[in-house]
Order: sequence, then structure tokens, then C-alpha cells
Amino acid sequence: MVEYLVIGAGPAGLQMGRFLHRAGRDYLIVEAGPEPASFFRVFPRHRVLSTDDNSLFEGAPFSRYSKRSFPNADDLVRYLEDFAAPLNIRYNTPVTDLAQHRARHVIIATGKKAHVPSIPGIEHAETYASANTDPTEYAGKRVLIIGRGRSAFETADNISATARVTHTVGRTVQRIVKDGNEFVATIDGTGELRYDKVIVCAGFRRDTALDVPHAHVVTGDSIKAIRHSARALHRTLEAQHHGVPWPHRKLRNRPDSLAATVAMRATEIPDGLADVVVPQGQHALLYDEMPTTERHGFVVTRTQISHYRRNELIAVEHRLHRKPLEKFFSQQLAVPCIA
Repeated sequence: MVEYLVIGAGPAGLQMGRFLHRAGRDYLIVEAGPEPASFFRVFPRHRVLSTDDNSLFEGAPFSRYSKRSFPNADDLVRYLEDFAAPLNIRYNTPVTDLAQHRARHVIIATGKKAHVPSIPGIEHAETYASANTDPTEYAGKRVLIIGRGRSAFETADNISATARVTHTVGRTVQRIVKDGNEFVATIDGTGELRYDKVIVCAGFRRDTALDVPHAHVVTGDSIKAIRHSARALHRTLEAQHHGVPWPHRKLRNRPDSLAATVAMRATEIPDGLADVVVPQGQHALLYDEMPTTERHGFVVTRTQISHYRRNELIAVEHRLHRKPLEKFFSQQLAVPCIA
């Protein structure tokens, strides 16, 4: 029996493990593969990351491993291996049923799997995971790439210098028919076009096979999003099960002070989380990056600020600039606006 069981040793599992480790909690990370960061050992296929924002909270700066604007994926693998070294991880331990393990709290941090859209004839196409990465294999050929995300444009950039034609399309592909060595794709608004190769690069979706109501999930579209999500979940667990209050700071409970802070913070709040401002007499308490289920005080997201009293929505302001916010706080706090 462990207190916390974390499933997966990718960025989400490792980040969660680091928080639990530093808090002195009883935890175990289980990983199906023989080593951490299995996803980034394969993807991206062309081994170039689209961003250098790959540092994890409380970890060594990624700049120690690469100073490139678009670093090599193997640099990130080395970084995550070092990040995983002090953590309690059991490798070669696939989990198909949560009943296999006894834990008070289960945290699912499983990785992603390739998404294949439900297009008739899609089974004839290659996938981002299986397509050849050698540009010479596409010399003089007509290639259709299905997808409009990073993997699609990464693939298109890799073969565009050698391919005769490269088309990148999104959801407009209606069907694919194999005709000898060619592929006939019906594209909405264009008609039927012939290609020598079709590659599906429709991105990835989180593996939800282990999701159950009582388990917690750490996920995100990027490592930056993952680290914010993991921190919020850890703070929630610390508050609920260990009596550790959510970190907060005091602000002056005045419209100008609150407006200045919220205007600055709004651009930094991750999707899916919110800052919560709770007035208390002459001061207000700011709880940063809480789950958006919180419904008390002023709830600030990237797009709006909502005022709640006892879970009842009182008012909403979408203009997250200093002057509109100062007027909003003046009205909600019922004090004169300071010039």
C-alpha cells in the first residue's frame, strides 16, 4: 500500500513525482517502459522540438542541456532522465487494471497516442509514426498530409524540398480510395485528387484507458501546461489530505491595487486554471493558479474576471486592462474609483 500511485514516467508523472518527493510523501511511480520519457524517445519523428520551453518546476534549467531556440529532442530526453534519477520509479511495470496496485490516491499521468480520424479509407494511409523520415523517399512524388498541427507541418517541411507536390489539409478530406499504386482523395471544395502517398498527421490524444472517477489526471498540451496542471493538483492534494494551505499573498484591498495585479497576472494564467482574489477587510488574498471549479471571490482567467458570492455569479468583466478593471473593482467593492 502506498499513499500516492503515479502511473507514467513522462513529463507529467515525473513532475508530479518531484512534488510528492519534495513534500516527503509516500509515493511510487510505475512506468510500462524500461526508462523514462518514452514518448520523446520516438517523437517528434524528425527530432527537433518546436519550443525551448521544456523546463519543469523545481528542476534544473533546460538551458544547461541545450541553448538552441529549437533544441534536439534527445536533449530533452537527457534532461528528463536526470530529472527522474532521484525519484521512486518502478520500470517495466505496465498497468492494465488499477486493482493491480493498492494506493490511497491514484494519479494518472499516462502519455498520448496517435489520433487517426474516422475517414473512409484511412486505413490505406501511412501514419506520422510509421512514415519514412528520409526526404529522398518522396522525390518526385505527390504527397497528401492529413492534419494541420505541428506533426503535419513538421512532416511537410521535411519532404517539401524533394516531393513533387505536397498538400496539407485538415478536416476537408471526405474519403480515400486505393487505385493501384495511387490514392484518390476526395477533398471538400476541391474534388478528387491523386497522390502517390498519404500520411496521417492528426496529432495525439491522451490515453484514457485507465480513467476512473476516483483517480486524478495530470495532462496538458505542452510541457509548460503539464507543469502548471501538476502543481495545481499537488496543491489541491496537500490542502485536502495534509492540511497544507494553498500558497497565497496579500494585496491591498483597493481597486487600483487589485486592478494592477490582475492586469499583470491575467496574461500568465494557464488555460484551465484561475487566480482567485478573496477580499478580507483592508487586505485581499491572492491564490494563484487554482482549478476553475473554485467559486468564491473574484475568479480570474485569461479571458475574464468573475465575481462570486457564496457560489452565486454577481458580475463578469472581459476587459482585463487596468482602467476597466479598476472601475469593475470599484463597483464590486462599492468604493469610489481612485483617479
